Amino acid sequence: MAGKRALVVYDTKYGSTEQIANWIAEGINDADLRHVGDVESFNYDLVVVGCPIYSEMPSPRIIQFLDRNRDVLKNRKIALFTVSVPFDMTPERARRFAGQKDIKPLFDHASGQVIASKAFLGRIDLKEMTEFDRLSMRIWYFLKGYKLKEVNYLNRDEAVAWGKKLLETLTKPPDVIPPQPKQSDAPPSFPGGGAENK
Repeated sequence: MAGKRALVVYDTKYGSTEQIANWIAEGINDADLRHVGDVESFNYDLVVVGCPIYSEMPSPRIIQFLDRNRDVLKNRKIALFTVSVPFDMTPERARRFAGQKDIKPLFDHASGQVIASKAFLGRIDLKEMTEFDRLSMRIWYFLKGYKLKEVNYLNRDEAVAWGKKLLETLTKPPDVIPPQPKQSDAPPSFPGGGAENK
């Protein structure tokens, strides 16, 4: 650990969640970065967990990670983030994307004190996808009434800024910890992730 205050854990398939996790760690500037399968220690003040959303479902490996480490994480501060590209996403909608629908399932499995959560937009690069994934996604989008196309909504500044905010929260904790989002009062969001090119 070498004295780092935060651990950023992520799962990824085609790189979007890994990229955002890197930027968040850059913003924290005092963090170790680990794939969900390579975590060896939880000796940190904060554990940030990044979950890709694929076909509206969270990564099974992240859910298993949260469940398997429930006992040790219950004594840690937790931050959660997701990465997805909703079916009907456009540049206009991207500016007001909330994504609470994607984050809610993570709260159901996170046992620690969740101090922050955020939904990020990812990218779809058809050239990087396997033939099976491309076909599966084309069918999935078609059934939803949309056409699968390449998009890139990755935003370095947004991710770095959130990392800096997490560091500030560690240095000067807020008076009130944000409550768990509820589906009934969550900010308006768009249908959850078609893909994130994880």
